[in-house]
Amino acid sequence: MNRASTNTRFLSILGLFVLLAACNPTRKLADNEYLLKRNIIVDKKTEVEKAELESYIKQKPNRKILSLIRFHLWLYNLANKPKVEQKRFLKNKKIDEKNIERAAKGKKPLSKDRLFFGEWLLQIGEPPVILDSMLMEKSVSQMKLFLSNKGYFNSEVRDSVVTHHKYANVFYLLKPSVPCTIRSIHYKIDDSQMAPYIMADTANSLIKVGNKFDVDVLQKERDRITTMNKNNGYYYFTKEYIYYRADSFLNTRSIDLVMGIKKFARPFSEGSDSIVEVDHTRYYIRNIYVVPDYNPMSTNKTPTDTVHYSNFIFLLYGPLNYKPRVIADAIYISNLSEDHYQAIKTEDTYKRLTELRAFRSVNIRFTEAPGKKDMLDCYIRLSPVLKQAFLIEAEGTNTSGNLGIAGSVVYQNRNTFHGAEILEIKLKGGLEAQQPVNKSSGSNGGLGQIISEPFNTIQVGPEANLTVPRPVFPFSLFHYSKDANPKSTFTTAFNYQHRPDYSRWILNFSHGLTYKETATQRYTFTPLEINFVKVDPQPAFREALEQSNDIFLINSYSDHLTPASRFTYIYNNQDIKRKHKNFSFFKGDVEYSGIGLTAINDLLGSEKKDGASYRIIDIVYSHYVRFFADYRFYKILSTHDRLVFRAAFGEGFALRNLNVLPFEKSFYGGSSNGIRAWHSRSLGPGGYVSSFGQTFDQTGDIQIESNLEYRFNLFRQLNAAFFLDGGNIWLRKPDSERPGAEFDFDNFYEQLALGGGIGARLDFGFFIIRLDLGVKLRDPQFPQGNRWVVRNIADAAWKKDYENEHGGGKEKRYSFANLNLGIGYPF
Repeated sequence: MNRASTNTRFLSILGLFVLLAACNPTRKLADNEYLLKRNIIVDKKTEVEKAELESYIKQKPNRKILSLIRFHLWLYNLANKPKVEQKRFLKNKKIDEKNIERAAKGKKPLSKDRLFFGEWLLQIGEPPVILDSMLMEKSVSQMKLFLSNKGYFNSEVRDSVVTHHKYANVFYLLKPSVPCTIRSIHYKIDDSQMAPYIMADTANSLIKVGNKFDVDVLQKERDRITTMNKNNGYYYFTKEYIYYRADSFLNTRSIDLVMGIKKFARPFSEGSDSIVEVDHTRYYIRNIYVVPDYNPMSTNKTPTDTVHYSNFIFLLYGPLNYKPRVIADAIYISNLSEDHYQAIKTEDTYKRLTELRAFRSVNIRFTEAPGKKDMLDCYIRLSPVLKQAFLIEAEGTNTSGNLGIAGSVVYQNRNTFHGAEILEIKLKGGLEAQQPVNKSSGSNGGLGQIISEPFNTIQVGPEANLTVPRPVFPFSLFHYSKDANPKSTFTTAFNYQHRPDYSRWILNFSHGLTYKETATQRYTFTPLEINFVKVDPQPAFREALEQSNDIFLINSYSDHLTPASRFTYIYNNQDIKRKHKNFSFFKGDVEYSGIGLTAINDLLGSEKKDGASYRIIDIVYSHYVRFFADYRFYKILSTHDRLVFRAAFGEGFALRNLNVLPFEKSFYGGSSNGIRAWHSRSLGPGGYVSSFGQTFDQTGDIQIESNLEYRFNLFRQLNAAFFLDGGNIWLRKPDSERPGAEFDFDNFYEQLALGGGIGARLDFGFFIIRLDLGVKLRDPQFPQGNRWVVRNIADAAWKKDYENEHGGGKEKRYSFANLNLGIGYPF
């Protein structure tokens, strides 16, 4: 063995020991200190959730990534805290001396805010959680109190510590008493007017005879009754008016419960210190005033005009810029004679007015009507947003691994027709560097010569979107509930794209309606969506298409018209007020095109072009039915990490007028939001491998895709993720030019691709920049038995063989990894 080899091995072993030492989280603990490893609750008799008990433990172990790595503790231990503190002391002393000199010269003092690297590590890291017996005692005390509140009076809780080396496991041993149950419930309501409403609702009470005594349930019942009263006219009612008295009987483990409601307390007279108790006042709404142009900086001004619309009075300080109906339709508060004050209607009004996106702020206030002891006046103050705005947007792009830049100039009008409509006009443009299918694609000169420049792909075009906060014909012919909040949308756009292989013009128009069924369910119906696509291939690209002899591929790059209709259903039970609750998301699409047109042409006996397809203005129109479903589940593991699962399935049926799905409606594999180890449209279909050396975008009729992603916070705004992606696309029918591309239920699982990787996400709150590195693990393009390509990632001979088999050159090398740049989360 030569000396160089010996030195290399010695340095490797030394480096390994250094790494192990650095990863030892207990190396800086004193002799009598132990790192808290786990808290273990031993409870075999109560029905209390362990997660609730764990919340009362005062000491929690250091955070772990993937439940294995104490990453933040490791960062903290990288710094030498005494040395860092000494360095900071000396640095501050030096800065103070300089600041004295600077002050004498009238200069601005130097700041002490800049952190050393060691200070930065201490700040973003997490100090070791050292076992603390006092905090254990507090945890025991809190658990005893918690068990008492759950009806387990006089329970025993003790702690026990098991140490191993420098780690400590803490056991909390629970010996609960027999739980107390509620034997009877009595009501003591001093307010004679309120009593009938409370007693009529006892069937909905959360407190039941025979149930375990539970203070949390009593508190929830207080909240429920308070909400009920505030929705029943009792504007000033609060939960502090509700009290409980629990009488327990020795050795019976039973409780007689009394729930009482006190009267309203108010001063005996204005300015008096004496308090008198009276029945709670049940309020009704007298007048509803709307201020559509409220300026909080000019509160002393007097309205110049009033407008009465329906039951609302509009107080104006200038011209009325909104149609009264638009605002009135968003108000749930009513002042009809039989309508009392309801808090829920106030909340719904606030939410609905905010959803109009026409007002910067919405303020709703109630005051007692002068001379009317049981009447309230409602004031709704609306501060409009700036009506017109110009925005400039710029971004970096990464499409299919092709880097580029894009930007747009945006004009917004947030009250276009005085009905809170939102008009948005964009002029979008972008440049991208793409690899042509054939290097000679641009040899015809002109724009084709752009392939020799850094950015060889151009796209530019205008886009206009109009959102109307109400149904527009034909949707206006139907009735919608007030809670549905229907919105009509109109979109039209023109886009010109020039790529090394072809130029493409896309013109589209759509009109649709979105409305809510419930708080968690939303529907979108688009009865009309027209896409016109004109493709002008470069000569070399057209030749490559013809050489492929693939009719499906040729039709994908031909001119076509797509008159489509689409129905979308979305379910989302995420509660933004409860950030630690798991939630699900589901989206289902049904889309069809050309069915009505083909039926009419059949009925009329229209002539088919070349005896194959019907046409509109001499352009073949699409004819298909397409389904797509996307399900996601978000498992909240802790404040800092979560697990996300996604499963998607789609299938399209090309019908007889055009025997392929349009290119833009076909399914594809890969991309920064799908299977990230593959470039967009480079995976599949099935196990097909291009035999003629071209790199056409691959599309299919069927898609199966699944993702699993573990997301966690590293520090501050920087988050990270580990992910695993799987799936593929297939054709529905065999294609002689693309062998192995069709879907076969018996062996489709053998053609599933698998990729994994790691990602970094920079979270600025209002947007997220994402960088994901995907690595291929299993590639279906290879023969069965050779598809686990991850085994060859360090095999130089395998890589060389692959390169030689595919013609040699850098562009023929097998790409194991794919770097994705994206905005926002992938799902």
